[in-house]
Amino acid sequence: MSTRPTRRGWAVLAVALAGFALGWLFGGRSLNVVVMPAAVAFVLTGLYVARYDRPTVTRTAPEHGHQGETRTVDIAVDARHEYPVTVQESLAAGLAGDGLLEAVADGRELSFEVELASRGEHGVGPTELVATDPFGLWTRTFRYAQVDRVTVFPRVHDLTDTAGLLTGYIGVTDERGQFEGLREYQRGDPLRDVNWRASAKRPGDLVVTTFAGEGAMNRVVVAADAGGGRADAVAEAAASVVAHLLDAGISVGVVTPTGSVSPATGDAHRRVAFAHLARLDDGRLPGGAGDDADILIRSTAQRVEISAGDRARRYRDVVGARRADA
Repeated sequence: MSTRPTRRGWAVLAVALAGFALGWLFGGRSLNVVVMPAAVAFVLTGLYVARYDRPTVTRTAPEHGHQGETRTVDIAVDARHEYPVTVQESLAAGLAGDGLLEAVADGRELSFEVELASRGEHGVGPTELVATDPFGLWTRTFRYAQVDRVTVFPRVHDLTDTAGLLTGYIGVTDERGQFEGLREYQRGDPLRDVNWRASAKRPGDLVVTTFAGEGAMNRVVVAADAGGGRADAVAEAAASVVAHLLDAGISVGVVTPTGSVSPATGDAHRRVAFAHLARLDDGRLPGGAGDDADILIRSTAQRVEISAGDRARRYRDVVGARRADA
């Protein structure tokens, strides 16, 4: 931390020194009416600011969100004695916003909006806090190294005309067929399929209902390959497919050049899958990494393509409106 005069403080000091010089040269006692108060104010405010205790800065930043969304960052500055402060929050290149706030160190919460501009993991912080005296003659600067990480997920869009591509391949239908039977619950089965009445008759076990016409696959692995570049578009397409499958009650896994996420369901898994795709960069899948994938999203120099079995479609041909509830 450092204490120094402001430009106003330097100006007051210059006036005081000039007044002393003129008084010494010409003996003008009347100058003391201006010079002495200015000098005293400069010295006393400097001592006052130097005694400021280090304030506590509490920041609440969002943990995640989708590219293009806006989130709120909350900040509270508290000290034993109230004094005016200016807070400057540093934002990583993938985040956009004005982190400059005028406040008083009284513990009250302030906030500013930040746009999640680019996919990936970005930081909010470190923080610089500049405290000043009531006359604006001196400042004292405090720095805080804490950085909060914000994961920016890919955009997610509705998928149109998927009957011949995804739905037809994985056996998901909007209207279920007739009751077919019961079987034991398996990890990844959607809770909507649990037959609670039948399960109550088998303490310790859960039973799920099966329907005629449902595909045998209830676990799907989605592979994302950005060997042709266009990593943002590949991540967006993969996230849209993952959201579509999870909404249908399918257990979904993800494979990328940097690793994989095992198939599962649920909101927590959705965030894990999106976070994995948030870190996708240009690059090809390692040899054999996508062999077990049921759906492949890959890029070429001209387009992004979704392949399921022997069917393939350009992503732009099936992409719909952007989703706000992904």
